[in-house]
Amino acid sequence: MSAISVATRGGPRSSHVSGDPQCFLAYAPRGVGLLCAVVYTARKDDVCGWWVGSVNNEYQTAFFLLENYFSPNEKAFYATRGGDLYGGWVLDYDAKPPELDKPVAVDDAMCHDLERMQFVFTQEWLSFPGDADAAQETARYHHAELAHQDVNVKFHRLNKLDKDEAVWTYRSAGMDVNIIKRLMRDWPLEWRSLYGRE
Repeated sequence: MSAISVATRGGPRSSHVSGDPQCFLAYAPRGVGLLCAVVYTARKDDVCGWWVGSVNNEYQTAFFLLENYFSPNEKAFYATRGGDLYGGWVLDYDAKPPELDKPVAVDDAMCHDLERMQFVFTQEWLSFPGDADAAQETARYHHAELAHQDVNVKFHRLNKLDKDEAVWTYRSAGMDVNIIKRLMRDWPLEWRSLYGRE
């Protein structure tokens, strides 16, 4: 675990940030099901990762980059359109409107690292309609009378979620709440209530 201590706009950022991938999931068992799933890692001054969540009642994914998050001058909140890393960063959620005139290229090494991190995270945590065990996952959710959508937390992983609130959540041990708050402040996903704006 690396120690990073930097004062930035709004005060100091986290002083203990892991370079290992961290994740956050939110699930409404008596509501819409999966609200969001995020995996991220710190790379020098940047935070980069991937999310999936609901936008206009459809699940959308994107890779993202909080450029210079751990420096005094955070520059941009870049995102891809869907999973297209090789099309570059085409959105900047710090800008209005967020669409960039010209895509910002994503470094090849970062592309490979992000794809690998997203693959490992989704294999461990999420189920999708085309998965080999999709029918079994659906049956388990229906039997338990829990909300189930196209994208879900793998049923056997639900026991890892904190179930003290109406929305069940999971935070990896090294997850920085401030990073999740920063994402939720401007991301396009509909859910922002736990750590973002209410």
